[in-house]
Amino acid sequence: MKYTTEFWMEASDSFVDRLMLQLPFDVESDEFLQNPYRFYEQVRRTSGPLHVTGAGQVVVLGYAEATSVLRDPRFGHGAQAAMERTNYGVPAPAFVLTDPPGHTCQRERVRRAFSAREIQSLHQKINNLAADLTESAARSGTADIVADIARPLSAQVVADLIGVPEDLRDNFVQAAELMVRGLDPPRLIAPDTRRRIARARIGLAKDIAVTLRRPPGTGLLHTLSEGSDGPAARAEIIATCAQLVAAGYETTVGLIGNGMHALLQHPDQMAALTATGPSEQAVAAAVEEMLRFDPPFQMAPRSALVDADIAGTPVPRGTIVSVLLGAANRDPHIFFEPHRLRLDRQPRHLAFGLGSHYCLGAALARLQTTAVLTHLLPRRPRPAGQLVSYRPTRIARSIRSLHVRLDAPRSATRPKHHTEHRAEASRQR
Repeated sequence: MKYTTEFWMEASDSFVDRLMLQLPFDVESDEFLQNPYRFYEQVRRTSGPLHVTGAGQVVVLGYAEATSVLRDPRFGHGAQAAMERTNYGVPAPAFVLTDPPGHTCQRERVRRAFSAREIQSLHQKINNLAADLTESAARSGTADIVADIARPLSAQVVADLIGVPEDLRDNFVQAAELMVRGLDPPRLIAPDTRRRIARARIGLAKDIAVTLRRPPGTGLLHTLSEGSDGPAARAEIIATCAQLVAAGYETTVGLIGNGMHALLQHPDQMAALTATGPSEQAVAAAVEEMLRFDPPFQMAPRSALVDADIAGTPVPRGTIVSVLLGAANRDPHIFFEPHRLRLDRQPRHLAFGLGSHYCLGAALARLQTTAVLTHLLPRRPRPAGQLVSYRPTRIARSIRSLHVRLDAPRSATRPKHHTEHRAEASRQR
């Protein structure tokens, strides 16, 4: 089946409008864009952990209730296999929008590329790339954390993971950014931008199809193409990789930018973290609190696949359920001082979801963010004076630019990672 620009525009309308139109706050306001947590808290105070809209949509704000929905097989997307339509009214050619049992088989094939062994094999490359980007950014004394470090790092890592050829990488990055923009309500996006988003989806699919026709390479595209034949299998591969390009790229960019901004807002926590080095282990623990405090994705949409209930509230089959991850992560019944970044908390958040749809790229996003901050924090990042601006997205939350002052590199030589020292010592022996 061929998808036209008009098809994708109409599908986006059906999905996002139904999802966002009845939310109990003004998602179109600049105030919401800058600080959605204030709006979440207002609704929580009047409605409690669940809010039922006039149209019957259920908005989940409580941590316990969100955990229950995300783990409950009665709530899903409404499609069992590729090319079915979800309960949101859009096709589900990618496994991320399907439910078990079809989802389970597709997810297992993709999961191999995100196994602990595969992620660990990328550790050294990510660490070196983060070190190089940080050192280059520090040479001028100021840097944009997002443009100079987060975006080039994430683009390179996702492209390598999927197996994107060098000549198509710029297209992939541009398409990923537009596709994330396309998650928002169509009325918030200019018609010309919506057409660009639709064309980006089609263009990305064509680029992936071109790559599949080339000699076997490396990465997820190669893994998924092994033993897969026919138009349906090819369509599934294209849709899956396109979804991973957008989600994987933006998750890391959002986490690095949001996390660094949170530290700058809490200088006492920054000082506590940097007082000991900081070590990679300490930074990795801090990343968990950053994920709780300001997650890169704010919402996990679901629908009731059967008549169900949430904490005793009836939820008829077909009801759209909006799980607000950002609100659940700041539930005052679970977190003391929920609106403060506190690096001494025990890791406990829903930033990557739960259950069968838990984010496959969670470990990769953590690894990249930890690498960046481990190299960035010794440069003593300080606000550079410019106002922080957010991308005009509501489901995904990420900073457009974050300017900081950095201490210049002490030498032109990048410090060797411990694995490099071991390798050199082995060669000398």
